[in-house]
Amino acid sequence: MGKPLKKPPVYFTVVQARFNALLKLGDYVPPIQEAMRKSGFPDFRNHKSVEVQITANDGQLTPSTVSTEQFLFGNTAKTHDFVLTRNALTLQSTRYGTFEDFSTVFLKGLALVHGQVQLDFTERVGLRYLDHIAPQRNDSLDRYLVPGAFGIGSHLDGKSVYSFSETLRRMGDVQLRARVLIQEGELAFPPELAPQGMMVDERFLKYSGHHAVLDTDGFVEDRMPFAVDDVGERLRDIHGAVSAAFKAIVTKHALKVWDES
Repeated sequence: MGKPLKKPPVYFTVVQARFNALLKLGDYVPPIQEAMRKSGFPDFRNHKSVEVQITANDGQLTPSTVSTEQFLFGNTAKTHDFVLTRNALTLQSTRYGTFEDFSTVFLKGLALVHGQVQLDFTERVGLRYLDHIAPQRNDSLDRYLVPGAFGIGSHLDGKSVYSFSETLRRMGDVQLRARVLIQEGELAFPPELAPQGMMVDERFLKYSGHHAVLDTDGFVEDRMPFAVDDVGERLRDIHGAVSAAFKAIVTKHALKVWDES
C-alpha cells in the first residue's frame, strides 16, 4: 500500500456491484433509506432514466425504450452518492480519499442493502477512476504522460485538437479498460457518469487549456453467491490492476508534481 499523493489528480470515482434483479425494489426503499440516513447519507432523491435498446428481428433493427428507476442516497457535503437500481448498487464520489476508506464505505452500504433484501448473487464488480492530467503553468502535458498515451497524434504534423486512445487488457480475472482523452478546454465528464448535483473540487473546475483525462475502468464478471467479503476481495484485486495501470501511464515528473505540498 503506497503513500497517498498530496494532490491526487482523481476527480471522480465509481464502484459498483451488480446482483440479482429485485423487481419489488420499491417495497424495500423506505427501510433502506432510513438505514442510509442513519449511516450518514440523508440526501434522498429518486428519478427515472430512459435507455434506448436496439434489438434485431428478422434482420430488422428495432429500437425500444426501457425506463429505469434510480434511488440516490447522498451525504450532506454532496461528495458521495449511493445509487440503487433493481440490479446494482453504485457509490460515486468527487472526494475519493483512499481506497481503503472508499471501499469500506461502499461495502457497508452493500451490506445494508443486503440486510433488507437478502441478495442471492453478484455477477459483476467494477471500479472506475477519472483522473485530470493538467500541466502546471509553464509546463507541458508531454511531461505528465508516457509517449504511448498520445497515440498516433504524436507522429503527425499540425496542432493537436483532440486525441483518444483505448485499450482492454485481461489480468487473471480482472479486465482493465484504460482510455486517454487529450483535448483543449475545460474539464468534462463522460455522458454516462455525469454527477447529479455533486460538488467537484474547485481546483479541477477552474482549469482550462491543454489537458488529458485518464479513464481507468477495472471489473470482474463472474457470478458468485453473495458475500460482502468476497466483493471486497474482488475490489482489492481490481484496485491493484488499476493502480498499476495508472503508474504505467503517468510519468515520475507527474507523480512528483502531485506530491508537492
